[in-house]
Amino acid sequence: ARARIIGPPDIYVKSGSLLTLTCLMSQGPHDLGTVAWFRGSQAVVTSPRSENDIEAEPRITVETEWSDALTSRLRITYLKPGDSGNYSCVPTVAERASVNVHVINGKSVRNAITDSRDKIIPIHTSIIYSGEIATIYTWSLFITVH
Repeated sequence: ARARIIGPPDIYVKSGSLLTLTCLMSQGPHDLGTVAWFRGSQAVVTSPRSENDIEAEPRITVETEWSDALTSRLRITYLKPGDSGNYSCVPTVAERASVNVHVINGKSVRNAITDSRDKIIPIHTSIIYSGEIATIYTWSLFITVH
């Protein structure tokens, strides 16, 4: 069996934002494995709660669920450029899966990868909801073409 991380192989996120990586692995009813997360060759260490603020959320958390599939989520809040790197989920009962995370400090995604040979195609869509208050939802997606 092989694990997979949902999403593209390269993820570009702005500094200060939230990143959630989701690793999925199909498993049989007796394959109760666990998952370890790595950045490069180093194990990802989850953050303890702050002693000063018990209600503060930890910056790095891992949640794992067992059902028809083994699902593990790595959540990192307040991303910093130092959080960039190759992230892997390594299940005990399957092959690892990896993604490259690029934390961009003060640049747009488009400007951050102009040095590469990739072509960026922006796709935008909007939904306008008109009720008592008109609301416009806009999604932007950047597709990398190699």
